[in-house]
Amino acid sequence: MPIKEEWDLILPLLGSNTIKDPNDTQKILGVPDSMLELQGSNRDVILWLMEVTVSQRFGDIMRKIKEYMEKCEGPVMMIVIIIREARAYSSPEVTLSMGIWAKTHKTLLNLEEWQHDDNWPVDGLVQSVVPHRWMDRLDITVKVWLRHPDGHFSFDDANNLYGRSAQLTPEPRTGMAGLEAILKRGMVAIHDSIIDFVEKECKHSQEDLRALHEWMPPTRIFNWDEIVDRVHKASLRDAHKHYKVWHTANGGHR
Repeated sequence: MPIKEEWDLILPLLGSNTIKDPNDTQKILGVPDSMLELQGSNRDVILWLMEVTVSQRFGDIMRKIKEYMEKCEGPVMMIVIIIREARAYSSPEVTLSMGIWAKTHKTLLNLEEWQHDDNWPVDGLVQSVVPHRWMDRLDITVKVWLRHPDGHFSFDDANNLYGRSAQLTPEPRTGMAGLEAILKRGMVAIHDSIIDFVEKECKHSQEDLRALHEWMPPTRIFNWDEIVDRVHKASLRDAHKHYKVWHTANGGHR
């Protein structure tokens, strides 16, 4: 992006950064997982916010998101990645097969020894060489909202011009074309917000503005395959922790 050095602008992508209420700096609105912020010499503007939720209930995360958007005037795009286990984990029951395993395998298995050769089965269920389902399939949904031209956000779940939802897992994926389209529009809105900021806050020439207008953001900002792969690997580690707790509780040792 053609940002001149003398403008004293930076555009960092921040993780786990505190957001304070603009009207009450003693009040913390939250700590989003990621945010893109345009930082200038006189003021800063948040351009996008992203939350990844695993354990929070959807209603709780939506209340937090709505407060972000009502109190912070800058963000033009909100992204939420929702990860849900299809069925909550339950510890192994005392069965003959598990009893035999517990008695004959006293030494704790490390992750490599414990997991199947195919570290993510087709059905998405985390199982292992120990006869139990240690974690169920994970359902991953992505929701994106854009700010309306009149300044408000509409958090209606229905897919529309300013809100989209897509399912990454389980396969087959759905809603991906609409998701990519709204993300592309969101990046264009961020591009326009940066130009507006430069016009108001920086000494610029028409040539500077022309260069900014000609620059366009990347059309694809997320590698969804990589995101799904990382979530799956994290779920394997969580499932292995379930196994370790069970192993220790049943007389095993490290």
